[in-house]
Amino acid sequence: MGAGRWMKMLNGLRRQFPAAAVLAAILLTGSGAGAVMRDAECDDLDISLEPAADFRTIKCEAGQMVTGGESGSVGMATIEAEDALSFFIVYHDRAGNRTYLTRTDPKGVFGDSMDFAVEGTWSSTSVSNGFSIAKFFGKFDFAAEQVPCFAFTRYAGHVAHTTGYRHMIGGFYCEFVPSDQPVTDARVDQMTEKVKADMF
Repeated sequence: MGAGRWMKMLNGLRRQFPAAAVLAAILLTGSGAGAVMRDAECDDLDISLEPAADFRTIKCEAGQMVTGGESGSVGMATIEAEDALSFFIVYHDRAGNRTYLTRTDPKGVFGDSMDFAVEGTWSSTSVSNGFSIAKFFGKFDFAAEQVPCFAFTRYAGHVAHTTGYRHMIGGFYCEFVPSDQPVTDARVDQMTEKVKADMF
């Protein structure tokens, strides 16, 4: 895929799947009263992609959602990265003092909010470098063919006396090259190995 086409694809993805909307959708405690994301220095986040030199571009954002009632707020951060063959988006939800995040598999976290995921293509859950993995195929409004993808989640910081966690690191990866074959296990391992976080 040429540079112009993959940039069109990524820009279309951003319009269809904005970071703030996704982060709001995956919060599992309370109802959002508003989420604001702003550009951030990647070095200031608690998550990173390493080595950064493996990617053509990396864009970072940070923000917060204030949730209703007594449930407090949730801190949010995103990393959007592209290389020659794929894009990779990583989310970090950090529960506030009166919130926690319920452990859920990748399809449970992202499935309902991913309009581009082809129905019926989600795989069973596997594990890669400590992350729960579910493969699927994506089909975007601005492209004619489906591409292989995977979603991932990992939780850290169990909140005492609850079934929840303080942190959720998750996201998804899609390739630019259309294919009817899923992302290989080797590629999944290669990409999840790049996700680093202070809490694990």
